[in-house]
Amino acid sequence: MAVIAPFNGLRYDLARVGDPSRVLAPPYDVISDAQRLDLEARHPQNVVRLELPRGDGDAKYANAAALLDAWIAEGILRRDERPALYRYEQTFRWPSGRSPSGGVPSGNGQIHVRKGFFTLVKLEPFASRVVLPHEHTLSAPKEDRRKLMRATRTHISQVFGLYRDPQGATEVALGADASMPPLLDGTTADGCRHRLWAVTEPRAIAHVAEVLRDKQILIADGHHRYETMVALRDELRPAGRAPGRSGADWGAMFLARAEDPGLLVLPTHRLISNLPSWSADALRAGAAAAFDVSRGDERDAAAIEARLARAERVTFAVRAAGERETTWLALKPFADLSPLGPPALRTLDVTVLHGIVLGPLLGIDASAMAKQSYLGYTHDTTQALGEVEAGRVQAAFLMNATKVEQVLQACEAGFVLPQKSTYFQPKLATGLVMYRIDPDAEIAAPG
Repeated sequence: MAVIAPFNGLRYDLARVGDPSRVLAPPYDVISDAQRLDLEARHPQNVVRLELPRGDGDAKYANAAALLDAWIAEGILRRDERPALYRYEQTFRWPSGRSPSGGVPSGNGQIHVRKGFFTLVKLEPFASRVVLPHEHTLSAPKEDRRKLMRATRTHISQVFGLYRDPQGATEVALGADASMPPLLDGTTADGCRHRLWAVTEPRAIAHVAEVLRDKQILIADGHHRYETMVALRDELRPAGRAPGRSGADWGAMFLARAEDPGLLVLPTHRLISNLPSWSADALRAGAAAAFDVSRGDERDAAAIEARLARAERVTFAVRAAGERETTWLALKPFADLSPLGPPALRTLDVTVLHGIVLGPLLGIDASAMAKQSYLGYTHDTTQALGEVEAGRVQAAFLMNATKVEQVLQACEAGFVLPQKSTYFQPKLATGLVMYRIDPDAEIAAPG
């Protein structure tokens, strides 16, 4: 099953760049234009300049490669001398609040600590069932990441994967040096504190590798990057080199236990706009066959989220532009869910929403989703309601988050969920540690 290996990480020399908080960035696909400008202004060597390089057309990829080479030559980025697994902890508060630099997040939410580690994973196509996707992907982001990886030959940011380890064996093995000061301790703009340690002890690494050997890895975030890694694998592997022995055969990933109490998943609400046939009354009439339809006076985010949390069956809250009340759709106990496929898919809120409501009733099918027609997304209930109130969208469909166990069961059974089925909070920071692809390097798994 999953095969992992330590690697010599490429990391910022903090003696050169100073506070790591100024050089870290969120993942490329959640950075707005305004955030990009802010990150570039924070530090001349902020990692966003590599991950979202400037330039016209394909020139930006060559610009990223040249900049990366320059930073390495100047010693801004240095390769660790010893191969390691990099233990990573994220401390954050949800609902989130701003934090003082380097401190624990402030605000009124509950403090969470998500733990895991960065490692190399032997690349396998999805068909091998070692690494599992959980969502469909789009072609444009894959092409962008392919060009960037090909130009830089570096995994600048990591794929986020989950694995089952209910006893926490990997956490015990990696936590033996918890008293050691971290290599990096910084806070990003979202208030999340990031700490990184290098685990170089051969027995600890071998033990983690042994635990993972009979596991499957579920991609939580980074499907496009993983598919790009696999696509470049054969292209970069030297002729005559056995598969699995080249540096190109391995991908950098962050792995976390599926049972980690700090693993937080947010709902992804659907926003409907520009739909020619939209009618809230028609929706309620059509939904009555499968749902108990009611109206409620819950108007703010807290009240709606509280009622959703109390629901004992699949339930959606619908706020439509021009209406003061909230429409509630509670799935009938004996509704026919056979069109949704096997049982592993029928319990998922997102599958029910797409398969019973958005597709059949509103005409937003898989083709429209792929084209990103009529649908928008947000994880923030307050933002969703604001979009409705302002008349920028026709309606918001609000739901509970998909549970990690539900995702695992569906994907282990061989199924892939609709796009935007999950949102893991917080995102990994980019710039903590990178993997420089050396196709001529001989990489072997521990043990």
